[in-house]
Amino acid sequence: MEQGQKRPFSGPVSVLHGRWLPKTAIPAGYAALIDAFGLAVPIPITLAAIGRRHKVYQAQGWKLYTPRHEPEASLTGHLTFA
Repeated sequence: MEQGQKRPFSGPVSVLHGRWLPKTAIPAGYAALIDAFGLAVPIPITLAAIGRRHKVYQAQGWKLYTPRHEPEASLTGHLTFA
């Protein structure tokens, strides 16, 4: 775990910060960073997650990417993705 990180990057979830995902997925980019570091920042209008399907789509305030888009589970990986 990196310095300042409250908990490890999340695995698959259905709800993140009170927002339901269209399908169970792994938070990515800003969503993952806000969750892992416990950042007290406004939640972006659209969050990103990595879904199980090989289809990129947007629904309910989430943009779901394919497994091949999954960033490295690190600060650098998620910042690069964001």
